[in-house]
Amino acid sequence: MTKDGKAAHAIDEQDRLPPLMTFENVLMDKAANRQVPGAAWPDFDTQVHARLRRRGQLVCKAPKIDETTAEIVEKPVVFASVYENHFGHLTAETVPRLPQALAEYGDLPLIFTRMRGDTSNGPSQMFKSVMDWLRIPQSQIHFVEKPTLFRQVHVAAQGEHLDGPRTPTEYLDLLEQRIAPNLRQRSPGGVAFVTRAGLDHKMGAHAAERYLVSCLRELGVRIIQPEALLLREQMRLYARSKHLVFSEGSAIHGRQLLGRVDQSISILRRRRQSNMARGQMEPRCSDLTYVPCFGGALHLTNRGGARLHWAMKSFYNIDALHSFFADLGVNLAQVWVQEKYRQFRDKDVLGWVFAMYDPMIEPWLKPANSDEYLLDQFPALHLSHLQDQAAAIIKARKSALG
Repeated sequence: MTKDGKAAHAIDEQDRLPPLMTFENVLMDKAANRQVPGAAWPDFDTQVHARLRRRGQLVCKAPKIDETTAEIVEKPVVFASVYENHFGHLTAETVPRLPQALAEYGDLPLIFTRMRGDTSNGPSQMFKSVMDWLRIPQSQIHFVEKPTLFRQVHVAAQGEHLDGPRTPTEYLDLLEQRIAPNLRQRSPGGVAFVTRAGLDHKMGAHAAERYLVSCLRELGVRIIQPEALLLREQMRLYARSKHLVFSEGSAIHGRQLLGRVDQSISILRRRRQSNMARGQMEPRCSDLTYVPCFGGALHLTNRGGARLHWAMKSFYNIDALHSFFADLGVNLAQVWVQEKYRQFRDKDVLGWVFAMYDPMIEPWLKPANSDEYLLDQFPALHLSHLQDQAAAIIKARKSALG
């Protein structure tokens, strides 16, 4: 076979999905966490496609389940994953198992395992919206609440996964067939900016993103605030934009609910050299750009000394930001007032410090670094004038613990 022939064959294989899998007598229980989703696949350590992948690596571990009290379900089912209430993980890790499974076994019950710590009364509105977008009726969705033995389980491999390789064409074909009735046929046009400005400081964002939003709105750019929209409207706005610009974050994974659109996708980096979801975005658009507008960040560390990178307060490289929008035909520099930017930036920095030192902050976000570790980062970011105010906020928040 010629060298070209081998290359073509490799590409064909890369664009295919693994065959759907069927297992007999699968024990399931509540999930310990995302990495232990509660399905005890036969010969667990030898399984590849039934287990959870991230960044090209298997991260799924075998659960420990007491089968002596297991309920038995005789009817065949489709396994989805652990029930997920985080939008990014749901769209990037769970949804990719569904188009193939539903194409072959669309009428079977769809099984999710509950997390042990989940005390909610039912699925969230966000979860329901994603299932509705995929045209899955709530009556088809079932949750594992206790040890259960399923006589026959069908499961698809993840068609794509977090920071994994390029999404196969076959997966996009199935996804597009699934969601086609939700979209009106129209040619995309205009520039849209998907912002994080409305999110809590603890979720991470660029300082002064609210100012950027106000400038872009003045220049006629469509502003999309995902958390303020119904999912269907959000998806339709994404699909109708010729230039779709994201502030780096989980909203990018929302674009994975769509297939291929003749549009450019650009991502304003909040982390140095980040290429978030490259393998998933490239095959969905005509052009993909990661904008080198990262201008540093304030960060905290946890008890293990690891940076809480998802909650960083990032800063813009202003020149790179202006240059990027100018290339889109949006003259940001024309309306940008540096003094106004600094006012928004400083307010956001102090608001972020206040939020991150909340005495009741979530355990996985609780900073364990010294005060000096954070405050010593200020001068290099031209924030020396805020050090005393930030120190006072930290002291007051810590004293609130009593």
